[in-house]
Amino acid sequence: MKNKTLTTLLAVFLGVFGVHRFYLGQRKAWWYLAFCWTLIPMIIGWIDALTFYSMTYASFNRRYSLKHDFQKKFPNEAELHAACTESEREDQLIAALEEMASKESIKEFLENAKQNGDYLPRVVYIRAQEMLNSH
Repeated sequence: MKNKTLTTLLAVFLGVFGVHRFYLGQRKAWWYLAFCWTLIPMIIGWIDALTFYSMTYASFNRRYSLKHDFQKKFPNEAELHAACTESEREDQLIAALEEMASKESIKEFLENAKQNGDYLPRVVYIRAQEMLNSH
């Protein structure tokens, strides 16, 4: 999982060398390094820093962390795209949660997701907690 704050700081202080892009695992980092003597990458690095700073943590993780994790799990581009569509997946997971009758089955569902390394959206966790607290 990539850290938004660390990425922003790397872009501010070491953006001229593209360190923030190396950290994110992007190939365009080599262009920053190749042209660091022109100081143009420094300006682009500051723009990148502002972009990272203005992003929410959820959008940063969706763009830079989860995409890489999903690519490991889904070799097919269509499967990757389907896994990244949040609203449909959230609706499916919440529907599956609401079909569960007991606290134990909800806890087991969350534990299985954790053990398998499945990404569950925040709203699913919130709904699960509501259901656990209401029973």
